[in-house]
Amino acid sequence: MHRRLIVLMSILIALLGQLPAQTTKPAPWSAKTERTVGGPEADLVVRTGDINNLGFGWPQGFDPFSGRSTPPHGYPWTPPPGAPSGTDRIMLGSAVTPQDVATRSGDGYAGSAQRPDSMPQPVTLAVGDLPPKIDAIVFQMFLDDFQAPVWHSRFQVSLNGTRIPSFEDAVNSLEQTGPIGKLVTLKLLPEYWPLLRTGTVKLLIDDPTTHEPDGYAIDFVRILVNPHPFKYQVSITGSVMDADTHRPVPGASVTAALATANADPQGKFALKEVPAGMVVVKANAPGYDDGVLSLDLSSGSNGQADFQLHKHQERAADLERAIAEKGSVSIYGLHFDPGSATLRPDSTPTLQAILTLINGKPGSRWIIAGHTDNQGTSDLNQKLSEARAASVVAWLTGHGVTASRLVPKGFGMKQPVADNSTESGRALNRRVEIAPAP
Repeated sequence: MHRRLIVLMSILIALLGQLPAQTTKPAPWSAKTERTVGGPEADLVVRTGDINNLGFGWPQGFDPFSGRSTPPHGYPWTPPPGAPSGTDRIMLGSAVTPQDVATRSGDGYAGSAQRPDSMPQPVTLAVGDLPPKIDAIVFQMFLDDFQAPVWHSRFQVSLNGTRIPSFEDAVNSLEQTGPIGKLVTLKLLPEYWPLLRTGTVKLLIDDPTTHEPDGYAIDFVRILVNPHPFKYQVSITGSVMDADTHRPVPGASVTAALATANADPQGKFALKEVPAGMVVVKANAPGYDDGVLSLDLSSGSNGQADFQLHKHQERAADLERAIAEKGSVSIYGLHFDPGSATLRPDSTPTLQAILTLINGKPGSRWIIAGHTDNQGTSDLNQKLSEARAASVVAWLTGHGVTASRLVPKGFGMKQPVADNSTESGRALNRRVEIAPAP
């Protein structure tokens, strides 16, 4: 009996160890920070920034999580006293100079912003201990006046200095006007979860390269670990077609926040239980460039997202255009046998395109970065990615490129661009990226 009691007590202790250490009530919107454990929205909610529409407040009875739009607010404004870093203020990309503002077209925020107050600032979130078991993590950001497609800015989004490609694609798809803020909900891929285990996360949104005067603001940022069903939901239907043939792309993966679906043989898809707001929908398929659409949807509505995906091309002009648009380009025409770093002969056309690109920019330096999917161990993938990058560098130097102009790097499985839970996602993560070196 005594031994059985000990066993039962051990089981009980183990079960209790899987529960959150505490349960707290959600903080009021007026609080500048929040850390709620075991609340109604998620196992853990961490927030920085009060929920107050940049200090302008909300209309009577308004809920910013519902996806509804507020009336446009005025600008410029002075950040409210005590506003956390990175919130409730107009910011401009760090590359923007007073001459850029004076000579380039830009938005109203840019014309009213003053340095150094408008320099990009990180939003710091005190995450603390994470739940012992994690199934999903989403970031919710109330973003205001992001207009990259209009002003040709190119935002970079990083967590503790690590860029998050899926977040960048989402932010650079937004066309906000008004100025009106909107909630954006984005899934953090599992490979980036370790960034949160440091206990403190710094989220930085900046455009450090284009010099485009595109002002923006952030009201608050939240992290939801193991989110519960969202209170305000929308649904999305649509299609994925080949932009040239106008034929369906069956099997294409379509995602929005935590919702995911594959296109059927007719190219149709449906997403449900998507959080309301400025909803970013992404479609990808091997052999195609990604498609990203943003839909402004209030709770209970159904959005339509029809994608026309373009075949991925890797001629020198295609590589140069992609780098001009995004700062780097993913290469899929470099072929290796599984587990090998030896370039196959069918890689030659893409290697020649890379060579033409580099030779066309004398004196430039380039990062050649290898990436893998998550199959196999982290150590093996790290070594494989480094070896594949080195193989590309060896081919280029063997064809006349000075070795000092090339910087090989390997990132293994640490920086995915798609979800490794699907074969199409894994195919997109197996890549070599090239980018100009600083």
